[in-house]
Order: sequence, then C-alpha cells, then structure tokens
Amino acid sequence: MSCKDHLIWAISRIISKARFWIPCCNTTVTRSLFMKLSAMADDIRNHSVVCIEQNVRVKKENFTESMPSDSPEPELGEHYEPETSEPITVPFKTLEELLLWTPGEDEFNIATQPLSKRTEHGDDTPLTLVCHDLMGGYTDDRFVQGVPKKECYRFYHWQYVDLFVYFSHHFVSIPPPGWTNAAHTNGVSMLGTFITEWKEGAIRCQEILQSEAAFKAVADKLVDVAIYYNFDGWLINIENPIQPQHMPQLIDFVKYLKESMHRAKPGAKVIWYDSVIEDGSLKWQDMLNPLNSMFFDGSDGIFLNYTWTEQKLESTVTNSASRRQDVFVGVDVFGRNCYGGGGWNTWKAMEVIRNKTLSSAIFAPGWVYECLPKESFIENQKRFWETQLGSYLHYHGVTSLPFLSNFCRGYGKIGFKFGQPAMLKQWCNLSAQQIQPTFSNEQFADTKQKLLHTIDDGYNGGGCIQLQGRLKTKDNTQLFKIFSTDMEVKHPLLISMTTKSSASTGGCLILQLSNGNKIVLWPEIDEKTAMDQAVMSVGVHQSALLSSTNLPKDMQGDDITAVYGALVGSDCKALLDVTCGMDTSTLNPNGWNQQFYLLPDPALPSGVRIELISVACFAPQEPSADSVYSFKVGDIRICDPLEMQQSSQQVSDIRCSDLSWHYAPKALENSQSLTTLCATLKWNYQGHALYYDIFCSGVTSTPNMPGTMSSTDTAFVGRAYNKCFRVCHLVVNDDEDDDGDAQTKEPRVITFYIQPTTKAGMTAPYDTISRINLVCQG
Repeated sequence: MSCKDHLIWAISRIISKARFWIPCCNTTVTRSLFMKLSAMADDIRNHSVVCIEQNVRVKKENFTESMPSDSPEPELGEHYEPETSEPITVPFKTLEELLLWTPGEDEFNIATQPLSKRTEHGDDTPLTLVCHDLMGGYTDDRFVQGVPKKECYRFYHWQYVDLFVYFSHHFVSIPPPGWTNAAHTNGVSMLGTFITEWKEGAIRCQEILQSEAAFKAVADKLVDVAIYYNFDGWLINIENPIQPQHMPQLIDFVKYLKESMHRAKPGAKVIWYDSVIEDGSLKWQDMLNPLNSMFFDGSDGIFLNYTWTEQKLESTVTNSASRRQDVFVGVDVFGRNCYGGGGWNTWKAMEVIRNKTLSSAIFAPGWVYECLPKESFIENQKRFWETQLGSYLHYHGVTSLPFLSNFCRGYGKIGFKFGQPAMLKQWCNLSAQQIQPTFSNEQFADTKQKLLHTIDDGYNGGGCIQLQGRLKTKDNTQLFKIFSTDMEVKHPLLISMTTKSSASTGGCLILQLSNGNKIVLWPEIDEKTAMDQAVMSVGVHQSALLSSTNLPKDMQGDDITAVYGALVGSDCKALLDVTCGMDTSTLNPNGWNQQFYLLPDPALPSGVRIELISVACFAPQEPSADSVYSFKVGDIRICDPLEMQQSSQQVSDIRCSDLSWHYAPKALENSQSLTTLCATLKWNYQGHALYYDIFCSGVTSTPNMPGTMSSTDTAFVGRAYNKCFRVCHLVVNDDEDDDGDAQTKEPRVITFYIQPTTKAGMTAPYDTISRINLVCQG
C-alpha cells in the first residue's frame, strides 16, 4: 500500500468513527473538522484518479507554419530542432553560456541509465579509451528521440572499452544522452570534452585563469553539468599557448576539477590531453616526461598525442612508475602521422602499445563509417573491432542485477514489441541499446558455427541474435558463450529466455559458476512434474530439479550441479502476463516462445557467483547429415522475482505543455490540407524505468505507421527514456472538421497513454494505464 493509500485509509477510518459521535455533538468546530476530513479524502481520491486520467482543454487555433530549416533560432529555444521542434543536444560554445547555465531545465538531455557494474581484470591490466570524433560531432546523434533511419554511425563493441569520450571542437561538449545511456548500460564510463583552441582559445583561457575564483567557478560549473546530465567526467584539451604567469592556475584548475568530480561522483575521471607543457608552450610531447608530468599528477590520466615512437613509449613506461595504467597512448584511426598509418593498420600501433603494457586511446574510429562504403558498415565494424583489434583489447561483462538484454543495438528496420511490429519505419536511437554480448563470432575456430546479430526479426527493440551451424547427431550440442558476468546472488532467481526456432532445433541456458560447476535450464518438462513443486512467495511454483540424463550425452558430466525445468501452464502464463502487462492469451508473438525458471534461494551456494551465461543448441530429433540449424534468442533476463511487485506501478501527474498546431511539414503527402499537433508530455514515476511507451488515440495518423486511422484506434507514438517526450506533427485532420455546425459539433479528444517498463523488463498493466486527454475546442 502506498503512502497515499495509507492516508486515504486513515482519514476514512476517522470519518467512519466520526459518524457515530458527531451527531451527539453540536459544536461548530467538530462539524467543521468532519467536513474538512471528508473533503480531504475526496481530494486525495480524486487526485488518484487524475493520475490515471486527466482532461486538458485546448484551443485548436493559431496555426503556425512549420519553421524553415534556415531559421536562425528554434521556436522553443536552442535545445529544439527549428524545423520539427524535436529535442536535440547542443554544446556550450562560449564561456558565458557555461557560466550562465543552471540545472533544472533541458530535461530531454539527461541520461537516465545508471552506470552498470562490470567484470574487472585487475589494476595492472591496460585500459582502452575510445574518443568519438565524427564529422564535427552532433550529427544524427543530436536527436534525443532518435532519427527515422538506420544507417547512422552506431557503436556496440562496449565489451572492449573502459572509457568513452564524446569529442567535438566546441568549447564544452555534452554527450548526447543516447551515447551515455548505451555506455552506462554496458558498464562504460562516459566523458565530455572541455577544449580551447588557437587564438580564441588563448583569450578564453586568460579569462578562466585570471584568478583562483575564476577557474574554480568554471570547474564548479563543469561538475554541475556532468552531474545534471549524468556522465562521468571530462577530457581536458588545451590546444593553445598559456601565458607563463597563468600556468600555476592551469595546474590547480585540473587538480581542483578532478577532486571536485571525485567528491560529487565517486569513480569519475578527469583526463589531460598531452598538449601544453610546464612553461605554457603548446608542444605535444607524445610521451610522459617532466615537461607534462605535473598535469599527469593532477589528473586521473594522460591522453598522449599520436606521433609517438617506441623509444618515447619506453621512456613513458619508466616515468609513469606505478601509474602505467593511467597513460592512454593515442592512436589516430585516420592515420595522421600515427604509428602504423591507422585505418586497417591500427592494430600495428595497438600491438606496440600493449607490448609496453600501456593503456590506449583510440581516436576517431568513425573512420570505418566516414571513409568506407556505408552499405558495408556492419561488416567493416566487425572486422575492425573483433578481427583486427580484439586480441589487443580486454573484454568486460556486465554484473549488475537485474540483468536484461534484448540484444538491441539501438537501430532497426522496424521496432518490435512482444514479437509484433510496433513501429513500421527505420530508426536509430542509441538509448534503446541494451547489454551487448561479451563474446563475438571470434570464439569459434569452426566457421560453420556462427553467432550473428539480425534486424530482420526481434522480440523487443530492433533485433535479436541468431545462432546457427550444423549438429552431427542428436547427442551433439553446440555451445555459444554469450555474456561474461560476475554475479553474486543472495536471493531466489527468476530467469527467462525468449527464443524462436524450428521443431528440429532446441536451445537451453547454461550458467557457469565460479566454483567450476554449471546449472542447466532445460526447456522440456512434463506438466505433472512441474506442478508438483512447492509454490514460492510470488505465487508460482519453483522450477523442478531434473536428472542430467534428460540432457544430450555431450552435455552430461560431473560439472553439472543441477538441471532445472521450465515453468509451464498457468505459472508460465502468469509470468508472461506480468512481463507484458496484458492478458497474453490475445497476444500473437509471431513464433517467439518465452521460458521462465524460478530457482529457490539455495540454488547457488553461498559466495558462489555466476561467471558465464551460455546457450547450448541441440537437436530434439536425429538431424540429417546436411541440416543447418538456426536458433534465435530474443532476450535473456536474470532478476529477483520480487521485481514483479514493481511492475504494476503506473506513471502519475502527466502534464502537457508547449502545445501548438501547425500546417503539416512539406515532407508529408497532401501537406497543404493537413493539420498537425506538437506538444511536450512530462510525468512522474517512482523508481527507475527502463523506458516508457507512448500511445495515442484521436488522431488521423502517426509517423510510425503508414495510412490513416480512425479516432478510436490507438497507435504507438514513440519510446521515451526519460520522464518526458516531445510529440511532433501528429496528423489530427479528418473530414468532419469541415462539416456541420461548429456550435453543436462534439470536440475532438486526443488521448495520450504512457506505459512504463521496469528495469527488469516488466511492463505496467495496459488496462490501468495512465493517460491525459486533450479536449480540442474551436
């Protein structure tokens, strides 16, 4: 029961008791108290209803022409695209902008995903920093709610990366929230960039470094910006000379910023770029030496310039002493005076750096996208990161619970929801990216076995993984390592896997434990055995323990600790209903099948962790000699079953603002006769949601689905990753607008519905979904 429910209950109890003694008392005070308590209860009850459904009356008038693309200022401010009013990310271009900025606005650009915990390799393992410099920055990725195309630059090899820097040549680069959300989901820290360059930069540095108060004011703003937008630190890049008298302030600025970031956000990083030296000259050293070591000492690490030699790296190893891991040796993928020449030879520089056991800073890997054919981007990205650099990088896996991945890379041909197409257009939004597999296809020496990503099918999001190869016999299995983890579990486990396969192929989850043993989650079980198990506190049976003799022969072994069977019947239906937020008997998942497993608390011995999640493919029947199997995995989930209790919570206090009517953009067919609506929706939600799905009714069409719809149809509008969403150019025309008496015609009602999904991937019930009604008059 919520606090609000407790309050209603308490007031109701008081009122109930008061009915017996108020008639015996004639005092005005007592009767007044009763009336106030009654009104208070009614107000609270009414507010509870308003949280679910609210009416807002608006005027359908004052049409605004869609703003031309060359408009100097967006209508709503610089954080909105002028032509469409979509929210965008923009950098700070001047010192004044930074100093005048205050937290509390620009909610669209706040990254919402917390930094996941991940497996680590020890203090002496070299790190990898990636510095993202793509076509000046803030291209397609500036659109907070995504773009309607899939051929954008996207990055998904997070398992190889420790730090990611969003870089541009603007004064202060704020990472677009999609980048931070994707990085944090995969356990990677995100840094923004503070840069000053050339003559303008020298003047700006004079202003910043004129006094201790001045540089501390700038540093304090940088800390506030990082905390507000939820990223993890800064790359400091001073590429202009500094007046000698200001050098003490510059050194103190770096140290003060680092210490302030550490206080505000434990684990934050401030990295210095190898540029200015001790006398204020701009002289790139390509090494760590006494001329730049004062900045290394005052920061969390140094990013060395790219034109190094092996001899300079040897000196760097000596000068870095016990902080060798904090030296990030620069590698320019564009090959500008870089060792090995960059491009497909980037591995040559990485080989030398790793031989010196130094960390690396890979600059501008967008070369793969900018300089090579776009149609081969996926293949080239795989070749660059997996085939060429994989052996020089140290992979990590996510260890946080709840653990959930639908394998979405943040783009797709269409958008899937529970196996059904929810959005019939191409799209790219990195906020949608979920935990990516730790292991690639490089795990197989046998090229017949493949772990692929596909956007041709999916259960949720933009795609899934596809496991394929050949199985020789029924007793033969093929093991695919998917995720490296390090999960210590102290509670029961709810585990699920959603799959699609033919009748000739099966698959099961395997959890490898830190003590060397394995737990097999087997999809096949008879219903009687399943329903004979004890019912757990969440209201469903625990999974049955099975004999390992049920498994194919090459899976049987002494390292199998337990084999658990999937839940069946009403148990499976109940869990599926909670996960989907609906009665799934009406759901057509297009061949996807979700298996649930409920493991009791003693399933994992105390102190034993889950270190590896794998999928084994097998043949239920004897395969033919040349048969090729294909097994798709739509999602994998591991969580505390108590997470189900959070799934019924809906959003509250929906607000609508910045509403405007427009003549449709010229890109829409028959735009001259169409009326469109733009509006901002905001709401509250207690807890942490993975995302919010926005639906609407009462409109003629949405950008996501072709054709027209009736006023009673409900359509998917978009997915929000923060507690706000900008609705852009929904078409609201119909023939009735031009006919009849305006005085007698019923007002059009446009309803927006907001459905949250928890971090464990459980969707709030659709039948109690919160909504707001726009009652359009005029």
